[in-house]
Amino acid sequence: MSTVFIVSKVTNYTLKTIIFKTVASAFFVALAIYLSVTVEGHVPFKVLVTLGLFFGFLGDFLLGFKYITHGKAKKIWILLGMFAFAAGHIIYIVALFVEYYIPGQWWFIVLPLSLAMILSAIYLIISPKVGISFGKLFPFGLFYLACLTTMFSTSIFMAIAHGFKIVNIVMFFIGAFFFVCSDTMLTGSYFKPGQRPKWYNGLYSVFYYLAQFIIAFALFFL
Repeated sequence: MSTVFIVSKVTNYTLKTIIFKTVASAFFVALAIYLSVTVEGHVPFKVLVTLGLFFGFLGDFLLGFKYITHGKAKKIWILLGMFAFAAGHIIYIVALFVEYYIPGQWWFIVLPLSLAMILSAIYLIISPKVGISFGKLFPFGLFYLACLTTMFSTSIFMAIAHGFKIVNIVMFFIGAFFFVCSDTMLTGSYFKPGQRPKWYNGLYSVFYYLAQFIIAFALFFL
């Protein structure tokens, strides 16, 4: 279904494409629900990861309407989708801390936040130089960027703290990395003037589905 959506997206984006996208995204939520039921223990982590994936599903649905609307309506759909994904990232962060935080280790909090600030600053410096402008959506884009980079940096330090020995944390980190790849390319598509090549729009969707399905499948290794 992910492949069907991507092919439809790069050939002729219509309301049918949104349906394909919604169904494809429903599958990574379904995978998480299935694994949450069949894998024993770790209930809070499983519930939170599944909820994070659900907000990704919701964000997919909302952002889909960007392609079939114009003007102010397009910005509203982007904003709604952005908030849905930001909520998902916040829930992912909470899930990682609930499951893998080592009490008393203050650097578990300080270092991920520091890295997130550095990554966000680097992006804010580079993005105008390559023609990316958020316009009036800048405050919301900044908030989303903070959520994304914090989720990514938290997954890195959780993996490091546990010596890369816990498979599902490593998978979560890989999924978070693909999320960053996808969203970095996506901002170039949404907020940079001009048309992107078809392969470009297809590639960031590939990265996105890799991200969400890897995060969902990480529950198998709890």
